[in-house]
Amino acid sequence: MKRAAVLAPGYGGTAEQPILQKLGAALGGFAIASQAVTFRTRGSRPSKDYLSEIEDLRGARDALRAAGHERVALVGRSFGGRICAFLAEREPPDALVILGHPIAPPKRPRQRDEAALAGTTCPTLVVQGEKDELGPFAVLERIAANNPRIDLVRIAGAGHDFGPGEPLAVATAARWLDSVLR
Repeated sequence: MKRAAVLAPGYGGTAEQPILQKLGAALGGFAIASQAVTFRTRGSRPSKDYLSEIEDLRGARDALRAAGHERVALVGRSFGGRICAFLAEREPPDALVILGHPIAPPKRPRQRDEAALAGTTCPTLVVQGEKDELGPFAVLERIAANNPRIDLVRIAGAGHDFGPGEPLAVATAARWLDSVLR
């Protein structure tokens, strides 16, 4: 079975974002193809209701399916994870992975983000630094406790950028995708 993942960068990032490159290499070790995207809106404000970014993900996903990949995951880093969750809410993928979900920045609750994650209907993994100031672990624990499709992994001592915990975050996501996309 051919398996693949669309990889979406954090805000302002590109398809060459280092964490995406590392994840692509790790997925390759499990015979999972990957296609990283650069959002058309990079360098400017996000589009209204993220429609352009969602379309970029949809296009990459559809290209992977057209190339014969039977199981396709959406994987996003930070902002890219938000966009993956919004697309997954409308069109559930075979799996969803979010690396560092900025679900509740200080004094800026994101009810739409919470609703999209809480309502996920596909197998979902959120890898989060335990000290992530943009995505407090307690918020994600509350959501995951009410949705059995969500697996939540805490990276000890890590903030939003994972720092020294990045290799563990990448390895965790790759292993999880290997098991779920079978």
